[in-house]
Amino acid sequence: MLERHVPLDGRDVRYLYGADCGPDLVRALAEVAGTADSLIFVVDRNVAAHAEPITRALADTVALATFEIDAGERQKTLTLVEDIVEHAITLGATKNSAVVGMGGGMVGNAAGLAAALLYRGVRLIHLPTTPVAAFDSVLSVKQAVNLRGGKNLCGTYHAPSLIACDLRWLTSVPHGELLTGLAEMAKNVLAVLPQREEALGRALRELPDQPIQALLELLDIGRIAKTPYLDSDPRERHEALIFEYGHTMGHAVEFVSAGTMNHGEAVAWGMLVAAEVSHALGHLSVDDLDRHYRVVSWLQLPPVAAGPGRFDRQLLRDTLATDNKRGYLRCRRDEVPMVLLSSVGKAIVDSSGRPLVPVPLELVMTAFETVAGPSGRGLAPLERVGSA
Repeated sequence: MLERHVPLDGRDVRYLYGADCGPDLVRALAEVAGTADSLIFVVDRNVAAHAEPITRALADTVALATFEIDAGERQKTLTLVEDIVEHAITLGATKNSAVVGMGGGMVGNAAGLAAALLYRGVRLIHLPTTPVAAFDSVLSVKQAVNLRGGKNLCGTYHAPSLIACDLRWLTSVPHGELLTGLAEMAKNVLAVLPQREEALGRALRELPDQPIQALLELLDIGRIAKTPYLDSDPRERHEALIFEYGHTMGHAVEFVSAGTMNHGEAVAWGMLVAAEVSHALGHLSVDDLDRHYRVVSWLQLPPVAAGPGRFDRQLLRDTLATDNKRGYLRCRRDEVPMVLLSSVGKAIVDSSGRPLVPVPLELVMTAFETVAGPSGRGLAPLERVGSA
C-alpha cells in the first residue's frame, strides 16, 4: 500500500492507497479504532460488499455500527445528516467516536457534515469507492449538502483524519460511470495541468485492460493538481476556486436533472459551457475551445439531450442565481460568477486574485444551448473538433 500526505486545513493527512490492500487498510483503521470508543460507518448500500470484510475485521477491536444509505443527489439533504447523527447518538457515540464515510462523493459529503456537527466535531475517515470521490472530493475540507434552492448550499469545513482507498473498489464501477466520473481529472488537465493531457489520454485508454495502472496515474493527476492549492488556500476561497471550473453550469444541470445526470457528466458539460462563454467573451482561442471538446470527448458522454422535456430553462436560471460562489465578487442579479480561462491552464483572475468573472446570465444560457440544446453543437463533442 502506498502512502502520500495531503495538506488539509493546516494538517498533513495520510492518504493510503493500493490494489487489493484490504489487510493493510484494516490495520490503518485499527490504529484509529484503538483510540476511539466507536466507529460509525456511513456506507453506500451499493458498496456494502466492499464494507463487510472491513467492518467484520474491526468488530473485535472497537464498537462499530453501520448506517447504510441510498446514494443520490435527492438524498443529499440535512434530513439525511440528522438521521446519521441521531443514529450515532442512539448507539452511544461520544466526542471520541469517529465517522467513516464509504462510497462516492455524496456519501463523503454527508458523512463529513455529520462528523463536523456531531459534538461540534468528531474524527472523519474517508474510504472513497468512486473516481469522483477518490481523486477529487476527498481532497478537500468542504462538507455540504443540498437545499431546495441548489447544490451544496449548506455546509462547513471539516478535515478528515485519514483517507484510504483500495483501487480495486473502483474497478467495480461500470465502465461508463467510471469514465464520466473522471471528468474532474479532465478539469484538472484543462484548468491546471495542461502538461498532463497526454497522461490523461493514455490512462483512459488503459482503463479496460490495465485498470490499476491507469487508476494510479489518474489519482496522481488529482493529487498533484490539488496539493499546491490546498497548501496555500485550504478552504478553497481564493486561488483554489480554480477547481470550480465547469461547476457553475455543472452544478445547476445536475441539480435540475433531479438525479438523471451524475456529477461527473454534469461537470463535463459545464466545462464546455464555460469554454464557450470564455470564447464568446474573446478570451479563449478556437484552438483551446477545440481542445476542450477533444478532451471531454474521451469521456464518451451520453448525449445531454437537453430538450424542453429534461431541463426547465427557468428553473435552470433560478438555480444559477443561487450558485454558491456568489459573494466572492460583486454580481448584478442578472449575472453569474464563473471560473473562466484565457487559455488552457490559465484562469482569468479578478483584482483580489480570485479566478472569478461576473458573466451575464443570458450569455451563460446561450452557451448552454450551443453546447447542449436540441440543435446545438454539443450532442457529439467529437463533431466540434476542428470546426471554425
